[in-house]
Amino acid sequence: MTEVVTHDAPEVFVAPASYAQERVWFASQLARDVPLYHVAGEVTLPYAVSYEQLGDALRVVCERHETMRTSFRIDDGVLMQVVHPDIVLPVELLDLSALPDAETDARIAALLAGMDGADLSLVDPPLWHGTLARRGAADWVLLIVAHHTLFDLEAVRNLESELVELCAAVVEGRAAVLPELPIQYADHAVWQRDGMEAGRLAELNAFWSRELDGLPAVHTLPAGRVRPAERTYAGSEILFDFPDDIVEGVPTVAQRCGATPFMVMLAGYAAMVHQLSRATDVVVGVLVAGREVPETRALIGMFVNLAVSRIDVSGDPTFAELVARVRDRQLGVWDHQDMPFQKLVELVGTHRLPGVPPVYQLGFNYVDFGFSGRATAAEDDLLLEISGSRGRLEYSTDVFTGSDAEAMVDGYLRVLSAVLADPAARLSTVDGGAAPAPAAEGVAAVEVEAAFVAPRTAAEELVAEVWSEVLGVSRIGALDNFFTLGGHSLLALRVIARISAAIEIDLPIQAFFVDTTVAGVAAQVEKMLLQELDDTENASEGTP
Repeated sequence: MTEVVTHDAPEVFVAPASYAQERVWFASQLARDVPLYHVAGEVTLPYAVSYEQLGDALRVVCERHETMRTSFRIDDGVLMQVVHPDIVLPVELLDLSALPDAETDARIAALLAGMDGADLSLVDPPLWHGTLARRGAADWVLLIVAHHTLFDLEAVRNLESELVELCAAVVEGRAAVLPELPIQYADHAVWQRDGMEAGRLAELNAFWSRELDGLPAVHTLPAGRVRPAERTYAGSEILFDFPDDIVEGVPTVAQRCGATPFMVMLAGYAAMVHQLSRATDVVVGVLVAGREVPETRALIGMFVNLAVSRIDVSGDPTFAELVARVRDRQLGVWDHQDMPFQKLVELVGTHRLPGVPPVYQLGFNYVDFGFSGRATAAEDDLLLEISGSRGRLEYSTDVFTGSDAEAMVDGYLRVLSAVLADPAARLSTVDGGAAPAPAAEGVAAVEVEAAFVAPRTAAEELVAEVWSEVLGVSRIGALDNFFTLGGHSLLALRVIARISAAIEIDLPIQAFFVDTTVAGVAAQVEKMLLQELDDTENASEGTP
């Protein structure tokens, strides 16, 4: 489609990015060329409408939701969302109506799977694109992929709801009834930051400082692979079904313990980790929807945050006691779930172990529709997702083998089956199956003290000096890594701004993430300075 979507606002306007956008934007810079931060969806539209009418429906959605017209830029070291008054709809038409049903289904499945690798610019809008596949006269499918800075899974559902209503209205010859949007996403971002500055951040800091005191640096699950110093984000998954005894037992035990099914399944996850690793302090990252304010629920946008559940498995509790511990602690977590995850990273403030995700490495997601992950990539060491009677274990292939993952799925099902049948059973009496075989002795993820290499060039000295000021670290070498030294996303922008001011050239943020060592950033600085010199000389030679 080449039609331009316009909006009442005559010009581009700029607002600070939300904390969720900021977190995902930075994460996507670190995980270059990895489809972790694309959200793909399939919207079925069984209506006798034309391609042009579907285009009209999409234009209405784009006019209503600013995120559909948003890109990003950095102003003075701050990530900003840029809302454009118009975009060209990035939608292609694919007519499959002449194909047999089986071939049509295969083509659509292949297209959807291929969207993981879509090339989505964060600078040039729109940060999404779609394919409208026609299956028949009254059978359309929209396949859409968007950058996670703009979409979460709830956003896909909101998009689907509006498109379905718009198409139904066309067929029935009436005006569409769409939810009111009292605010736009940029309003949410401003409200969020204003609230933090008004005192909420101090409350959150106080809670999370206590909650994360003495946090283990890394889990102790046995792993069949040596963790590399640099994360590749390579991953795989295991999909599995829960047997009937677990499906039926979870709500029963939840009710008996005064908890929710989420809490029961999370307690089972902690029990499995304890059984396989003997850890008594189990740290799990939990996804939260972030749409507590009613005004945000109908918006297309990115609201998901990451909270941390710290589960005490000490003292050989019964499963009922463990569920109670999870319940009591989780209530506090939910009351403080609006703490931006990057602020948690900043709050923990310790130097990172090489290749280890910060704060937590074991994730948990309990959703009522679909799964969020990708089959070939992993952000965490482990992510257990549960949706209805199905489960999904996503695992980092940098850390775990397929056999490791299978042992953990087996252990989770064994533990759940046993403790749901007898919640009064102590964990020491529960058979969690065979633990994964650990890698060779002495290769656990530990911080390796590398030989110090002093800065060797003027550019390395400049970068090291800026890092020292920003990070508060007095001795920084050429091979030191920004994130291993305790750097985080907000500090990275500050570093870029200070280096750019020092060399009087705008150093792009992408240059920082090519190689996050002093030497790597310095090489990018030198490259830009040489390019500037070449441009100046070429301009001089061309002057009469």
